[in-house]
Amino acid sequence: MKRKLTMFLTLFFLGIGIISAQTQVRGIVVDDAGEPVIGATIQVKGTAQGTVTDIDGNFTLPAPANGTLVISYVGYRTQEVAVTANPRVVLVQDTELLDEVVVTALGIRRERKALGYAVQDVSSESLQRTGSADLAKSLQGKVSGIDIKSTSGMPGASSQIVIRGARSFTGDNTPLYVIDGMPIASTAAYSTGSSVTGSDISNRALDINPNDIESINILKGQAAAALYGLRASNGVVIITTKSGKGVAKGKPVISVNQTTSFEQVSRTPDYQQTWAQGIDRNYSPNSSMAWGPKISDLPNNPTYGGNVANSRNGNDATKYKGMYFVPQREKAGLDPWVLPQVYNNWDEYYQTGITSTSGVNLSQATDKGNFSFGLGYTDQEGIALNTGMNRINAKAAAETQLSDHFTLGFSANYAITDIDKLSGANDGSLAGVLGAPSSYDLKGIPFHIPGDPYTQIYYRSLTFDNPYWVAKNNTFNEKTNRFFGNGYLQYATKLTEAMSLDVKYQLGLDNYTTHYQDIFGYGSKGAKGEINNYGITRSAYNSLVTAVLDWHINDDFRLNALVGNEINHITRKSYDQYGTEFNFGGWNHVNNANTVTASESQSRERTVGFFTNLELSWQNMLYLGVTGRNDIASTMPRDNRSFFYPSTSLSFIVSELSAIKEIDWITFAKLRTSYAEVGQAGTYLNNYYSKPAYGGGFWTSDPILYPVGGVNSYISYDVLYDPNLKPQNTKSYEFGATLQLFDNRLGFDYTFSKQNVKDQIFAVPLAGSTGASSLVMNGGSVHTDVHEFVLNATPVKTKDFSWDINLNLSKIINMVDELAPGVESIFLGGFVTPQVRAGIGNTYPVIYGTQYKKNEKGQILVDEDPSSPSYGMPMAGDPGVLGEVTPDFLLGGTNVFTYKNISLAATLEWKNGGSMYSGSNGLLDLYGLSQRTEDRESTFIFDGYKADGSKNDIARGGKTDLGAYQTLYSDVLSNIDEYYIYGNSFVKLRELSVKYFFPKSVLPKLDLSLNLFARNLLLWTELPNLDPESSQGNNNMAGGFERFSLPQASSYGVGLNVVF
Repeated sequence: MKRKLTMFLTLFFLGIGIISAQTQVRGIVVDDAGEPVIGATIQVKGTAQGTVTDIDGNFTLPAPANGTLVISYVGYRTQEVAVTANPRVVLVQDTELLDEVVVTALGIRRERKALGYAVQDVSSESLQRTGSADLAKSLQGKVSGIDIKSTSGMPGASSQIVIRGARSFTGDNTPLYVIDGMPIASTAAYSTGSSVTGSDISNRALDINPNDIESINILKGQAAAALYGLRASNGVVIITTKSGKGVAKGKPVISVNQTTSFEQVSRTPDYQQTWAQGIDRNYSPNSSMAWGPKISDLPNNPTYGGNVANSRNGNDATKYKGMYFVPQREKAGLDPWVLPQVYNNWDEYYQTGITSTSGVNLSQATDKGNFSFGLGYTDQEGIALNTGMNRINAKAAAETQLSDHFTLGFSANYAITDIDKLSGANDGSLAGVLGAPSSYDLKGIPFHIPGDPYTQIYYRSLTFDNPYWVAKNNTFNEKTNRFFGNGYLQYATKLTEAMSLDVKYQLGLDNYTTHYQDIFGYGSKGAKGEINNYGITRSAYNSLVTAVLDWHINDDFRLNALVGNEINHITRKSYDQYGTEFNFGGWNHVNNANTVTASESQSRERTVGFFTNLELSWQNMLYLGVTGRNDIASTMPRDNRSFFYPSTSLSFIVSELSAIKEIDWITFAKLRTSYAEVGQAGTYLNNYYSKPAYGGGFWTSDPILYPVGGVNSYISYDVLYDPNLKPQNTKSYEFGATLQLFDNRLGFDYTFSKQNVKDQIFAVPLAGSTGASSLVMNGGSVHTDVHEFVLNATPVKTKDFSWDINLNLSKIINMVDELAPGVESIFLGGFVTPQVRAGIGNTYPVIYGTQYKKNEKGQILVDEDPSSPSYGMPMAGDPGVLGEVTPDFLLGGTNVFTYKNISLAATLEWKNGGSMYSGSNGLLDLYGLSQRTEDRESTFIFDGYKADGSKNDIARGGKTDLGAYQTLYSDVLSNIDEYYIYGNSFVKLRELSVKYFFPKSVLPKLDLSLNLFARNLLLWTELPNLDPESSQGNNNMAGGFERFSLPQASSYGVGLNVVF
């Protein structure tokens, strides 16, 4: 009966269709989860008739009774259905096209094929493979055109991300971070600047919990980021967090994850283990050098040896035979007589760190919206004593449909971060650990006098503190409370069957307060200690309104037009309190300081932007985009604050040509090009226009202080500013091609980008007679050529097994074309020599320092004076460029092998070329600690030339020239920076993970996965003794200069994820 009724109804409606020329179709489009698809395109095949679905997925459209409807939506397979009165169309996600939907500027979701510029995305699965608490480290090796440097493996270590090369000599080269449509601060509150000492300040991107991230899209070029204006001159990192969208309606989805990892120092220096503390072959228990006698000969020392009658053993050469006297042990109340042995001070100081990350997320969808709530907790114990990080993250997001046209939503994030660090460089513990001689028991000998914790015991004079004393008494703490998020109201309506309007207002806030406390305890370096309390409160308010008109003009043309306004307002309040000379030990507080100075400052800045974006498409083949933005920046001079930046892009889908469609093995092919201009405003005037504040203490190097009644009063900065200062301007050209073959089994993407950056903003030194220290002005330009190549392949794909490959290759060439008039190079950081500089005609940046003295052929000359201690050794020449920091190319590759429920993933990164100055290696040589200083009784001939051009044949060393090696390394090479320039090429196995998904037959109600992983597992490098990524801080010296830099870390761990 039911079958007959169905046939009857079918014939009935078919008969009506034959009689009627048109029928009014009222249908609905849903996804495979039953959720309405908003904005799906419905078109009558072969005609210009069409419409889009409303907020409930419904549509109404007149159509011929015998016609066909074509239903399409980004990320879903296009379907064709016959015309019926009330069709219900279920769109199926196209797994081959899902990754073709990307989030672009201002949160606009577009098909990748329509983009005329390069965009690359990283999934949450890829980010979370190794459970890293640092987002930047999770991106290493996974995106082309990006160089990511992490200063160390310490908790909260800063990272530097540079997209397509640095563009600003002394400004900010960090990309803009946008989370759920809200621009946020990602840089460190304080830069390490040009300093080679002090503590590493964390990037504020550290506040982001990687477990909250759904996807990351990186806009590399200026055309991609132009709609964001001045802030996006260095590219944009767009982060979309979990919001509950895509969850099936009804039952909430709860996910719980736990990751535990163990960290170890990634590389241990190779020490010589033959020679003891001292100089000139003589044992000296308070020497910083290890140019003493053999460790095995210490019992024969006339002053401290047990084999020789002396005052230490009561003139009894038999009582302590085979032993020697250690004064530091006597001070510590220990038996001073010990047998000679080798101590592994480096490995004994550093420990195995532990990181535990826990998270829970609740998501649910209803008939009217969706919501998500998550909590995360990270507890990290560092690889160095008394270092660690605790971070609490809370995340909430929701969206609800108020009516047929209005939608209300919000995204909110709260983070509390507490980090204990060690100071880096000259003020840190590494100086004491790295320089400890192998004959001294650094761990076994207490670091202070018994009963007197403020008088140190150390193997050397207190130029540096005992590293164990540092861990207890010299502390650096960083505490941050942060909120960032936004709320929005959206209005969507259909103006006509072919035209829709979407208006959205979004208001966001990014607020954080960070407090830093840097303490040198009572007794530090033999002094009475000091304390520095400083911090900042930064609040950024972002108002954004956009209106988008989407018009299906006809069967061939579609226009998308956007206009909008953005207001970004930032306030900063910072303080500094500096106290010196504690009155007594045990109370590290400013109230215990004998001298206290303080300063405060506050500033505000505002940028107002007006923008538009027009996108015109033709036959799904040709896509033209044009944008324009005008920014008004308060940090620029009053008469020069308004700037307009245009961009245009073109995308041509070659595979839509009929001739190409006939080639079965070509799945997709595209050519693209773009041009854009973007600026970068200076931040110098931010200080210049700041309200006057009390000065002194920490900031005395910057302002001129005017005493009033003996009290430091208002600040007048000794920096002059060009009243015609303009923003830095970047003009960018980009050309690219994309090719997908064999049903997307093999894909290539190539991009060439050229950037011309002019009107750099930096300070030029002035003569003291001017009454000012420097002038901030425009001057200088740099051009950058970038080649990017991305390969995606699936060589094997069967029912049970698949092999996926992703390769990212980049070559970045930065050249300095000009600086200010009369200026050939500018200082970026370092010592008198060596330095990191920007110089005309050189790549950016370069290492500058003392070279070898050479002849006209470039051959190293040796000292030919037989009476000279350095006879036969090289000589120091004039200073000059020693090496280029930028690598020749970057290559990152990820292989993923999946067999049934098991997935194996490995990420390899190769940086080839570039140079680094290694001060740590220089000091290992200087102190006589490096392995290459071990063979001191052999002869050597330095590889050089004599003045007459003949090869050097002067032999030094041997048993008749015992001081030659000490002279070579301590007196000669230590004054030639060029000797310590190393090639900075390296290959790292960044990530290795094995993930097992438990089958439903075992746990039918749970989705359970277990993940084993390792990070920085293997390393090949030209640099001896250290990890080549150890760096001097979050500044322009990163990657090119290190001296007592804190070590990097390797990690191993396990993760568990449950969804129910």
